Amino acid sequence: MTAAEPPPQPLPKLAVIAREAGVSVATVSKTLNGRSDVSAHTRRLVAEVLERRGYPRQRVKPTRGSMVDVMLQGLDSPYALAILGGVEDAAWRLGVDLVVSAVVDRTKNGQPPPAWLDRIGARESAGVLLVRTSPTATQRTWLADHGIPFVTVDPRRKPPRELPVVVSANLAGARAATDHLIGLGHERIAIVTGRPGVPCAAERLTGYRQAMAAAGLRVDPRWEVCGYFQKDSALRATRALFAALPNPPTAVFACSDAMAVGVYQALAERGRRVPDDVSVVGYDDSWAAAHLTPVLTTVRQPWPELGAAALAALLADEPPARTELPTTLIVRSSTAAL
Repeated sequence: MTAAEPPPQPLPKLAVIAREAGVSVATVSKTLNGRSDVSAHTRRLVAEVLERRGYPRQRVKPTRGSMVDVMLQGLDSPYALAILGGVEDAAWRLGVDLVVSAVVDRTKNGQPPPAWLDRIGARESAGVLLVRTSPTATQRTWLADHGIPFVTVDPRRKPPRELPVVVSANLAGARAATDHLIGLGHERIAIVTGRPGVPCAAERLTGYRQAMAAAGLRVDPRWEVCGYFQKDSALRATRALFAALPNPPTAVFACSDAMAVGVYQALAERGRRVPDDVSVVGYDDSWAAAHLTPVLTTVRQPWPELGAAALAALLADEPPARTELPTTLIVRSSTAAL
């Protein structure tokens, strides 16, 4: 017969926590309740005592009047700026202040620089939104240890499973684009993919392959070429694609509108007309899509809505691990029946 386990020890009173942390009982209470009017330094002191005394780790929820950091991969991307616009609009309605900064190319790896954490701590940020960039493992640990919630929007690297992300439905969007071409009678459909290793590029390639398989269509490996999300790379890849095949594709799915511009140029060089000779579908519904001739059939991404959804996730008591917003196929003049 085993001895009965001792009953669990009650958690110490707030006065004990306050005395050990060197703060008032009211400050301990505010920290436990996730109030934003406690400095980052004081919050850390109280959190250390709470954890040492057996209290569960506290997550500070941003509230009205809080300051939220927004870190963008760069300021030259219209997509990132559209996401930022959605964040700003939602923040204005919710009474949340924003601090915006950019990675640009200072780190050479698309990740926030180390000094960025010091600035967040100094200005007592209540939360972080990372737009098209991802924190390093060290940065994630620092944010978690300091009780600062964070959400990543459209990350350029595959995030850990536990990291909250907000994305558009890339796989479904690619399937819709490919299904549209299949529905027009095309069977030899090429794809110009994005940069390897980027999650959205992998999802769009998977969507294309799934649509082709569901229609019982064989995919020639030579139909899959990489354009790295860049016009010039897509131009070179499409030139090589059509030069190498005796029976080239009758349709091309470019996984970004920027790459579709390169596809148009390569086809024009070979005297092939869009859509009379080759149908083309893009992705993003960017400014270029409506200004190409003919205007581009493309998949619209909900950029502002992604920003608003990311802020909503950050404000939630428990952010969902993944928020996925639907895309929309916009049919214009660059696709036609075979």
